[in-house]
Amino acid sequence: MDSITQGVLGAAAAQMILGGKEQLGRRAWLYGCVGGVAPDLDIFIRSASDPMVALEYHRHFTHSIFFIPLGGTLAALPWALRPVHRAKALAIIAATTAGYATHALLDAFTSYGTMMLWPLSRIRVAWNWIAIVDLGYTLPLIVGVILAARRRSRWPALAALVACNLYLGLCGIQRARALAAQERLIAARGHTASRVEVFPTLLNHVTWRSLYVADGVVFADKVRVPWLAEGRAIPGSQVRLLEAAEAPAAVREDPRTRAALELFVWFSDGWLAEDPVDVGAIGDLRYAVQPGEVASMWKIRLDPAAATPVVFERTAGARNLDAAKVWATLFEDGGGRR
Repeated sequence: MDSITQGVLGAAAAQMILGGKEQLGRRAWLYGCVGGVAPDLDIFIRSASDPMVALEYHRHFTHSIFFIPLGGTLAALPWALRPVHRAKALAIIAATTAGYATHALLDAFTSYGTMMLWPLSRIRVAWNWIAIVDLGYTLPLIVGVILAARRRSRWPALAALVACNLYLGLCGIQRARALAAQERLIAARGHTASRVEVFPTLLNHVTWRSLYVADGVVFADKVRVPWLAEGRAIPGSQVRLLEAAEAPAAVREDPRTRAALELFVWFSDGWLAEDPVDVGAIGDLRYAVQPGEVASMWKIRLDPAAATPVVFERTAGARNLDAAKVWATLFEDGGGRR
């Protein structure tokens, strides 16, 4: 999720546990907030010469459940090491650790992928329930954290946590309804799908991006599941699924481009295709500006003969989102290109 949401979730968790008048009082939110955003400090792990380093290490070891005790303790050090806070050092560590512990779990409900089980597993956990930004989840937390801090009480934080998790449960129900609408679409087309998934779109849980594979082709469609109406699919676009073994021989034979391609397959959970309008670009199909399009929001270029053999870039559409495009994505029944 976005850093604001991670921060207020961590703050609410710390307030619920240690926000009483006899414990950390009004400052509990601060410690929990720092712990809640601390795992995303991994965004600073990057390389000027290799763009794949940032993709590999974001949501990596700092997001592992096994890293929580260490991560929470490190987040507390700016206060816990100061003599003025020595009497409450353990409580501060508990607050930052509570905030830290919420981070990876919430990230796992999104589509990006989170290495919760590192070092035991390199699986990128992604349950695809909620978008990376969703105000329906975030706003109750903001209100609860503010009220809990002002009143020096844990109860507003607890109420906010209940409300946001009920909302998350609603997102799960909506995902199930989107999958049902996708199943009806597949049956109507007479396809036999070898793989299916739906992905939430920004700011809502009504419009979803449907992807499924049939005979080596990925079909991308827009699925809408209004609360009080049956879910429906809006036909979109299709593209050939890219398997690593089908990449050009020059890419597979060069150690740099082969490693980059293998990492991108792992990062995208195998949802890859060559961009239909941008020759030579390989896109991550999980994310697109419009749910029914096959042009990805980000892609890589692999050219062993180039001075920079691996290039990561975002599409112009992803960089230039405006209110009209967001409205069309969420509420209009337009599809992608056939």
